[in-house]
Amino acid sequence: MQDRRVIHSVTLLIAFLLAIPLLALVQQPEAEVNSPADGAGEERVRTLCASCHSLERAVPGGRSRKEWERTVQDMVSRGARILSADAEIIINYLAEQYPVGAAPLQEMRLLVWVDHQGNVEPLAAPPRSYMRPRLSPDGTQVAVEVLLDKRDIWIFDIPTGELRRLTYEGTNRSVLWSPDGRRVLFGSDRHQSPEGGRSFRDDHEAYWMPVDGSGKAERLTHAPLNHGPQRWTPDGKTLSFYEIHPETGRDIWMLPFEGDRKPWLFLKTPALEGGIAFSADGRWLAHTSDETGQREIVVRAFPQAEPAHQVSKGGGIEVLWPPKSKDLFYRNGNKRMAVEISTTPSLTVGTPRVLFEGDFVPSSGSRANWDATPDGKRFLMLKKVK
Repeated sequence: MQDRRVIHSVTLLIAFLLAIPLLALVQQPEAEVNSPADGAGEERVRTLCASCHSLERAVPGGRSRKEWERTVQDMVSRGARILSADAEIIINYLAEQYPVGAAPLQEMRLLVWVDHQGNVEPLAAPPRSYMRPRLSPDGTQVAVEVLLDKRDIWIFDIPTGELRRLTYEGTNRSVLWSPDGRRVLFGSDRHQSPEGGRSFRDDHEAYWMPVDGSGKAERLTHAPLNHGPQRWTPDGKTLSFYEIHPETGRDIWMLPFEGDRKPWLFLKTPALEGGIAFSADGRWLAHTSDETGQREIVVRAFPQAEPAHQVSKGGGIEVLWPPKSKDLFYRNGNKRMAVEISTTPSLTVGTPRVLFEGDFVPSSGSRANWDATPDGKRFLMLKKVK
């Protein structure tokens, strides 16, 4: 297991070394490179490091200078357009402002309901650094990531207004409910030795545990590379999970919960296969793909993976497909899009339309940072506290 993760790290470093000379060819005003104004480091962190995800994701806490160098290298290897001169300014700023022991940044957010017209109604949950909220199957609870000293899973009870912490050991992210609502699933690095210094990025697997906190977490994936839960098939018999591969990026696997429970590969391509959603009949799977050069929403037959149809136009990410809705939903910039899709007798895809536009917290990746009621008439979203 560790050997393959080492290969992953080496691959990222090589990509960085190849990328820097190419990026340095891009012309930049000489004054900006040689004489950056005061505050240039903070400006570059906010505009370059936090351009596609939140600042708290870009600056998760204090690190040594070497660790910040590795972080910036990792960003470049994943496609961040950071010039070599900018990289030096960013590293200097982060090493000075966020050394070892610095507390993680916490951007306060609210859990809110949003309707199709974009009207916002806050829930009674207190402001926290929330990420990726998920409604329980019966719609009475929200499972969500909360960042304090580290990321953990918390449960918010809508009728009572109670917010309680569920996980404590290790770092825990990417929460998902079990079909019966009795357990929650998440990615965790808790199997690593705390003495050695846990690293979620380097080694995490899928777990689940009772939502009432009465039992220990059970590990669901046991294989090389990193894994985390994504979605259940509509019949509740199979869990989709991602695998992060050093050569093909994020791939889609399936874990049956019947029979021998042997995982099987659904989709593995050179393109990124991001967050997913199933059609209500289980015959189709939607996901994010960057095969065209930008992220778009694609729908594929399930379980065959072919044929495939592009649904979004001009970009698409963070897909939702509520089981009792005629529409599939996704994000394009600050716009929330809807497209009518019929799966019987064959797949028919309508024209995407803008549902509403608003400044809600986007995902730090391709997995949805919002959720929907089963009928798709209301959305659970995150709003920054001003």
